[in-house]
Amino acid sequence: MAISRRKFIIGGTVVAVAAGAGILTPMLTREGRFVPGTPRHGFVEGTEGALPKQADVVVIGAGILGIMTAINLVERGLSVVIVEKGNIAGEQSSRFYGQAISYKMPDETFLLHHLGKHRWREMNAKVGIDTTYRTQGRVEVPLDEEDLVNVRKWIDERSKNVGSDIPFKTRIIEGAELNQRLRGATTDWKIAGFEEDSGSFDPEVATFVMAEYAKKMGVRIYTQCAARGLETQAGVISDVVTEKGAIKTSQVVVAGGVWSRLFMQNLNVDVPTLPAYQSQQLISGSPTAPGGNVALPDGIFFREQADGTYATSPRVIVAPVVKESFTYGYKYLPLLALPDFPVHISLNEQLINSFMQSTHWNLDEVSPFEQFRNMTALPDLPELNASLEKLKAEFPAFKESKLIDQWSGAMAIAPDENPIISEVKEYPGLVINTATGWGMTESPVSAELTADLLLGKKPVLDPKPFSLYRF
Repeated sequence: MAISRRKFIIGGTVVAVAAGAGILTPMLTREGRFVPGTPRHGFVEGTEGALPKQADVVVIGAGILGIMTAINLVERGLSVVIVEKGNIAGEQSSRFYGQAISYKMPDETFLLHHLGKHRWREMNAKVGIDTTYRTQGRVEVPLDEEDLVNVRKWIDERSKNVGSDIPFKTRIIEGAELNQRLRGATTDWKIAGFEEDSGSFDPEVATFVMAEYAKKMGVRIYTQCAARGLETQAGVISDVVTEKGAIKTSQVVVAGGVWSRLFMQNLNVDVPTLPAYQSQQLISGSPTAPGGNVALPDGIFFREQADGTYATSPRVIVAPVVKESFTYGYKYLPLLALPDFPVHISLNEQLINSFMQSTHWNLDEVSPFEQFRNMTALPDLPELNASLEKLKAEFPAFKESKLIDQWSGAMAIAPDENPIISEVKEYPGLVINTATGWGMTESPVSAELTADLLLGKKPVLDPKPFSLYRF
């Protein structure tokens, strides 16, 4: 996509102002590189043998969104094939933070999360194996008085209009209940929001369990098999062309995560997203640690996992400067202004790579996806280490906790931070499900919505807030 001079100037100004205003940390010292990687934990073999000649639906991408969409479609009686350029859950879907929450979610995404939690609560029984999902209360202490006022207002309004028969279970807590849930804290916290039915799942397990279940249900998943593009006949999709051959189909779902934009560029369809990376770490637990899921001011976040370890994160977004930052980076200014959306800008070789990246190729040529099988962002170690020290200072129970792992996940975020779950008008029979930082939470519902759109059924949710054409 060509960058107009006006957009380049506006986008460049946004980057420069953001970097120099003291809002963001120094760009040149902030980690934010995108490098080859492997799934963090676990491994699920792909389907063996040759590609099928035909399928009712081809799903592009074997992360959690692709897997859950395929399961939903198979449950409706369709034959489904997933093609994946690398490994199953090789990127973000084995690197997520692992909390399922609806706390402070706006109207557009609240039901995606509220219903998503309910679907996940039933998932272990459905698949017959432990996905590691647990209902786990979450405490979030407001940032300041203004935040507290906004939380009270959100709880009051949402409790009167849930939009579902599933009960709304978020409230304000204080006193003895808060002290118990934050037992051992050095700060005398006075008040917090409490989401009683929030959930938790472990990134080392959850997506891999769902992939095995998908295969059991009849979904065929071909790994190391990049989709290069689509062929059409008379304006209708006829084939998905992969590096291993073509599959005849008239219905396609693109669930390629950070790669969705590039795939769609080759179809001359613009998907407005920018890359965003978030670092986290895993530490050993303690019998006197408070448990549950906690979010405190000044970047203290932790979540107890099913095996007793703890995931922690400063929940800071690292945003690398790329070509598209100059195209429509200015559209992200409202997100940068949010007090609970801290962003660090990173200036590194990814900027040069983005200008050199080919966005168009012939279907008989090697595509970029074959050159980048499993990619990950490098973790922001200074931020992780600092947040761990804050955690240990606030909760001495973690003083002896050992560091087990540090990693970063790569997401693609739209300007309004809502996911893109949409029919693609230019290609009838094509639906895209991408651009979310909450893929695990949303996946059972976003998968159903994706299938509804693909099959022309009444959608489970109003799809307008997630339309590709809303921008």
